[in-house]
Amino acid sequence: MKEFAVYTGLRLALFAASFAVLWFALSNWLTVFPLLLLALIVSSILSIFVLRAWRDRLAQRIETRATRMTERLEAARKAEDED
Repeated sequence: MKEFAVYTGLRLALFAASFAVLWFALSNWLTVFPLLLLALIVSSILSIFVLRAWRDRLAQRIETRATRMTERLEAARKAEDED
């Protein structure tokens, strides 16, 4: 969950920075908003790749923890059967 919060914060910071650059660089409203929309679309597409890497890391952590829990349950069942 912490990784998702960091990712969201970075994405919002990138979007705010692109908005600020476009806002100050272009004063015409008709050119600011299409470019702002383009920046939002590009950041959304690029974020898919960042999110995929984080999702894979999180899946690996979950799988490792599930394996540990399974091993502990099996050990507890063996100990219970021996008693």
